[in-house]
Amino acid sequence: MRLNLSGYQRGVFFLFLMMGVSCFCDIIAKFMGQRLDAMEVIFFRFFFGLVTLLPFMATRGMKIFRTKQLGFNVIRGVLGALSFFLYTYSVIHIPLAEVVTILWTIPLFGLVLSIFFLGESVPLMRWAATLIGFLGLSFITLYDSGASVSVRLLYAAPIASSLLFAVQDVMIKKIVDQEDRVTMLLYFALVASLLTLVPMLFVWKTPTAFEATMLLLLGFNGNLMQYLIFKAFSATDLSALAPYRYVEFLFSSFFGFVFFAEIPGLNVLIGALILVPSTLYLAYTENQSKAGKLQTAA
Repeated sequence: MRLNLSGYQRGVFFLFLMMGVSCFCDIIAKFMGQRLDAMEVIFFRFFFGLVTLLPFMATRGMKIFRTKQLGFNVIRGVLGALSFFLYTYSVIHIPLAEVVTILWTIPLFGLVLSIFFLGESVPLMRWAATLIGFLGLSFITLYDSGASVSVRLLYAAPIASSLLFAVQDVMIKKIVDQEDRVTMLLYFALVASLLTLVPMLFVWKTPTAFEATMLLLLGFNGNLMQYLIFKAFSATDLSALAPYRYVEFLFSSFFGFVFFAEIPGLNVLIGALILVPSTLYLAYTENQSKAGKLQTAA
């Protein structure tokens, strides 16, 4: 029996699936990073992601390369290579719950980007919520008297990846309904694989059979995660899905404790308590703004 779900419900459904796959990818990357360099892990993520698309390439032939958004796809591949390297490096060296919490700043960066790239005006209260959100980020990255300067500098990696992910979210939302999803996956994996190939050779260690299997799973699930994001963004607005992203903190905290004995510190909990209301407020005002525009248009 087929469920008749609304666009909003489908968006939430695909988002939850994506978060589950994302946590699984994080666990694999963290385990692989115990012996392999982050650059090698991320290369194989993209390379095996490309390999898993071969069946689609075989059935569609050269048509799969046809795109009206070549520039967008190439730029997204470049940004993806950098952002996923920074993210994978973060997952390997920083507790999972902390990395996921820092990624909550994506909507904050998204608001700032909307001003410069979309020419949107931002009310004062939304600016205030954004500044408060970044205050929460500072608790996570700075409020730890026992951490050395080098440890604190590690947090630049997930913060930079959050910014780059926000840029990609804007790009995906702009072209997702104009481009074939498999074509988007193909160009993303192809461009990112080519960019990470040479740097990977400098840190090469031959993967064991088990590591190769896990890296293959990482590549497949990386494609699956992107596909689920495309489906979620096509079903409903990005801002409407924002309140549910915080469930991933529970997933990451649980798996971080079970597999790596990681327990979120007080600084992470304080930062989360500040970040959650801020980003929820941004999501709420975004939905209100869009609803007002629809009423005006009607």
